[in-house]
Amino acid sequence: MNYGNKTEPEFLPDFNLQHVNHLMNFYHLPKMYLGYFGKVPSYYSFSACDIKKFYPEFQAKFKEQILGKHFMRNFEKEEYKADVIFILKQQIMLKQDADEVTVYFHNENASLLLELIDFIKVFKKEKPHKAEINLIIMQPHGLDNKKIDFAKPDLNLNLSYNHDFPGFHERMLKILQEDNKSGLHLLYGKPGTGKSTYIRYLCGLIKKEIVFLPGQMAQNLDNVAMTKYLIDNPNSILVIEDAEELIVSRDRQRNSNLAMILNITDGILGESLGIQIIATFNTDVQNIDPALKRKGRLKSAYEFKALAPEKANLLFKEQNSEYTTDKEITLAEIYNISEEEQYKSPVRKVVGFK
Repeated sequence: MNYGNKTEPEFLPDFNLQHVNHLMNFYHLPKMYLGYFGKVPSYYSFSACDIKKFYPEFQAKFKEQILGKHFMRNFEKEEYKADVIFILKQQIMLKQDADEVTVYFHNENASLLLELIDFIKVFKKEKPHKAEINLIIMQPHGLDNKKIDFAKPDLNLNLSYNHDFPGFHERMLKILQEDNKSGLHLLYGKPGTGKSTYIRYLCGLIKKEIVFLPGQMAQNLDNVAMTKYLIDNPNSILVIEDAEELIVSRDRQRNSNLAMILNITDGILGESLGIQIIATFNTDVQNIDPALKRKGRLKSAYEFKALAPEKANLLFKEQNSEYTTDKEITLAEIYNISEEEQYKSPVRKVVGFK
């Protein structure tokens, strides 16, 4: 290796640099570091880096710090796509591959290392937002989150819901994305009208922690463990599905869980935590406690209804279905027409659901 007038690191002769299982077809990096510097290294790795930009800019900025390099490169591919190992001053070694940069070092306070860390961070790619929801689980130390990833529904709001829904969606989404704001959102209507599908769609749009509260756990909103959990998860969104048991008044008496919802959405706790609640239910909105509908607390509400015939027929057409309807029909009914029914006859069928 040519180091010019620079000081060449002492390299241990006859040192076996090969990776132990040869899967890399390249050098074993900790062994290489040990061979160059006679010390066992520590390392930092930075994944999801923009290597195309990093490679030329790194060499330009740290030109005087680079003692040499090794690389493994497909001759027909661009240079930046090579696996490259740079040997640097201050006993530092840097490895880049397709989208990751790893820095090996011995002294974590070395000035060059600290400069490298700040430099590499600039090239981190922003991670794509995944559709995910948090499920509350019981741990020995108390309640905690378990993240669940899922495919965001390929949902065309204009096709899948009635004409007034896209405007409502834009207003609700804007409120949900506000930081440290409390409030309540009510989504109600008959089963099968698309409430749960819409919530899954929302999860793919909002860059906040979204917490799904199972029915049994929602019955314990007022306990100490849940209060501690809420304090540990401010500026989040709670989703309570099938929330009738919590929000319907019973003989004009409010249960303690309902009182907790009132406090979270527009009370002292709500002002402190900035948590918003999305509650879904099937009952008539007139049956829920009037306090939930108070101005200031209720941020949005929407009744999901069966699709009007013209909307339903557009959705059938989008699915290349032979069916049409002259009656109102829910999303669940549209998407659960069996293949056997759809294709047993080539003629167009009119569907009516009672």
